[in-house]
Amino acid sequence: MVQWQRSIFSYAYGYTGLGLQAANPIYEISTAYPGLSQYFGILTGLAYTLPFAVFGLFVGKLTDTVNRKWALCGVIALASTAMGLTGFCNSMLVLGLMRVFHGMINSSTNPLSFSLVSDYFPPDKRATANSIIHSGQYIGSAMGSISILLIKKFGWRSTYGIMAAVSMTVSAMIALLVREPERGRFLTDAEKAKQIADAKEKEEEAKLQEEAGTKENGVLAFFKNLAEVTKLPCTRNVLIAGFLRNFAGCIITYYLPVFFGKNHPSFKAQYALVNAAILSICGIIASLASGIMADKFEKKSFWAKGAICVIGQSLAVPLICLATLQTSSFWLSIAAYTAYFLVASTYVGPAITMMQNTAPVKQQGNVVSAYFFCITIAQTISPAIFGALCTRFGAVANPTVYGPLIAGFSVLGFIGSVPFWFRAGRHYKNHMTEKQRLENADQ
Repeated sequence: MVQWQRSIFSYAYGYTGLGLQAANPIYEISTAYPGLSQYFGILTGLAYTLPFAVFGLFVGKLTDTVNRKWALCGVIALASTAMGLTGFCNSMLVLGLMRVFHGMINSSTNPLSFSLVSDYFPPDKRATANSIIHSGQYIGSAMGSISILLIKKFGWRSTYGIMAAVSMTVSAMIALLVREPERGRFLTDAEKAKQIADAKEKEEEAKLQEEAGTKENGVLAFFKNLAEVTKLPCTRNVLIAGFLRNFAGCIITYYLPVFFGKNHPSFKAQYALVNAAILSICGIIASLASGIMADKFEKKSFWAKGAICVIGQSLAVPLICLATLQTSSFWLSIAAYTAYFLVASTYVGPAITMMQNTAPVKQQGNVVSAYFFCITIAQTISPAIFGALCTRFGAVANPTVYGPLIAGFSVLGFIGSVPFWFRAGRHYKNHMTEKQRLENADQ
């Protein structure tokens, strides 16, 4: 049953991330949406990423009070509705609204699903569970590729309908197979007592503020609560490291196809097939392997999760540099890119688990939302900076410029993140060591 539940979370995350991937052949839907080519960048960019980043922060707080199972069912059902409306309307306004709506929905799935994991699995198994959830994005990428074949056979409108039906089925499966676990079920008695004492203290403080007429409004209280997330030392360093890592990582995702297309134009077909395999197969392997190793080696050392993040992101730099700084061999670049993807995709499960295991129960949703907020902001601003540099150095006329620029961003982001991964791992180790000491003392 647990295996089914974990798989459902994974597929739900992947399927609700499809969005406009089903609409990649712009020429097929441009008749229904004449302005699509003009606004495609906005629809795939700010119309999606800004709602994703901001709304997720609010959902992270709501995660503490709602039934997470039914909330997850609801947002996935709403995702299917958004897909259906997109496929059967001809209005650019509706299309834009559905992209905004879809970004909000996607941001909701993260805190809800990862918060459920924190109460489904004990700390020594969470990295594996989190990695399984994260691998759903690679399954979603594979499904996005399959949707292109569905478009050719059934048309883009029917494809959106098929995706909507699949998403609704996933929602129904969660309703049938998933249960809402007890919050904080893996806390020790001492930790539960502290949680209760802290909650009472906050309630008394709120009552005093209300009596004195100084109670904060909802918005101020929300941001005050969010600020408390950054006070958690392990979480703070993971957020900074995640921002820097994705500042560079998204450039590789967005611009490496441009690099290969411009510098190896005779290998476009081979690149399309190989890249699809790398994104799906290698992504799943790297994600699952990192979670399993993080849990296995933590039994020997609490430093394991931090070490995986440090080693993986350090190795990513020379590999992506090899892939982009030489243009003489297409297959050498592909081999280096494959190795890069295997090591660079190992950080998410361990990173989220370090935050979960060191954050209070009431902050489980908040830390996940804050994490995805940071990486989404990085993925929003980084391409704009990179695009400006491409224009400044004439990359369109001189494609060899793409390689050094990609390598430069990689050095800046990946190497820049390493000290913060190290600090996050150190704080995590200290926290878990102290927790273990207290548990042994109680016994």
